Amino acid sequence: MNRKITIIILIFILTLLLVAAGCTQPASTTIPAPVPASSGKAGAVNVTTNETLVAFVNEAVTYARTHGKDAALAEFSNPNGTFVRGELYIYAYNFNSTTLAHPVSPEKIGVNRLTERDALGNLYAQGFIDAVNNGPGYLWFYYKNPVHNNAIEKKLGYVAKVDDTWWLGSGVYYGPLDPSLASSVGTPSTSQEIKDFVDSAAAYAGKNGKDAALAAFNNKSGPFTRGDLYIYALDYTGNALALAHQPQLVGTSFYNIKDSSGRYYTRTEIHLAQDGGGYLMYQYPDPAENFTVRYKISYVRPVDDTYWIGAGIYTREDKLIDQELRQFVADAKTYAKTHGKEKALAEFNNPNGSFMRNGLYIFADDYNGTVLAWPYRPDQVGKNLFNETDSMGTHHIQAILNSARNGTGMVEYYTENPLTNTTRLKISYVTDVDGTWVLGAGRYMEPGTVNLRG
Repeated sequence: MNRKITIIILIFILTLLLVAAGCTQPASTTIPAPVPASSGKAGAVNVTTNETLVAFVNEAVTYARTHGKDAALAEFSNPNGTFVRGELYIYAYNFNSTTLAHPVSPEKIGVNRLTERDALGNLYAQGFIDAVNNGPGYLWFYYKNPVHNNAIEKKLGYVAKVDDTWWLGSGVYYGPLDPSLASSVGTPSTSQEIKDFVDSAAAYAGKNGKDAALAAFNNKSGPFTRGDLYIYALDYTGNALALAHQPQLVGTSFYNIKDSSGRYYTRTEIHLAQDGGGYLMYQYPDPAENFTVRYKISYVRPVDDTYWIGAGIYTREDKLIDQELRQFVADAKTYAKTHGKEKALAEFNNPNGSFMRNGLYIFADDYNGTVLAWPYRPDQVGKNLFNETDSMGTHHIQAILNSARNGTGMVEYYTENPLTNTTRLKISYVTDVDGTWVLGAGRYMEPGTVNLRG
């Protein structure tokens, strides 16, 4: 009898041990917080802190290899299936970034998402493919959490290859956005939005410190890199501190580098940052277009007395010189041709004339650089400004004349906005009139709603 009691007690104790060890319970979906590497490279997270996430994806990979692709995709797409566990679920893609399975967003199945951006504008699909090819591996991105009413939250994804044609992934959410990032959700497209984006990065730097900020700015998969849009950081001598798309250039000096049109654009940026911030236009390689050189409008501002930051929108001439501005200049040329030079210049110089429209006005010069029309500065009419430079040292009158010699052209420079009495970047459209003089008009780059994206 005593022997039987002893056996029963032993069985009871073994049962308790098995339950305590979790052998009879499903794996927990609670994942300890990962420790992301500052570089943001796939696989850089400490795997031992994410065992459940990794095990979940690996279990799905095994299921796919065991049951075949069709059965696996059906199961992964089933919102009530075995691979939907709280906030964890399996998604499947091919290597063209076409969705094969998704239990939360079934409408995305069959859709190519290569150019789709997350809530902060990151092209995360390519990031996943890079992680798969380097891994399996991890990627941070920003996505709606179905458990929290589709609120946008930071998410850590883990991905693994099934075979050479498709891959699986899952992820765990880590709460809402940092408040300093919340105002920058979406992809900036206007001069106001690009300023807000840079200001949000400066707020993040102020809150988290220089080292953490530079790590975030250098993270190609982080919240301050959104496809072709990214925060760059330099010190006041022109040394690069953060360049997410060109990490090999961090630590090099940009001070003496010219863009393809001959501008020392970093010197202009330093000047603007030291003056509190401002816009500039230059030409720079676009990482989203295989580093093809394109026009770029950037906004820069100081962070502290050791470094400054900026970001830019790649654009096109037809975005900078819109149809209204082109027509305004064309109308002025027609007026000059119809009424003659003398009457035209009198009208252009009239501050209450017909060529004062919605902040636009006509200016005119002869090819010697003598001012013929400038309605806001009558004291300058008749003066020769051929050798004058703007506040950044550019011979802007010469640039205007050179552009007009080609018939029509775009030219940018810094001059005073008469409506605000502040010096601002101005982008003008100019045209030759009759081979002896030129006229033009332009817009000042101020925070506004004009879409710059090309």
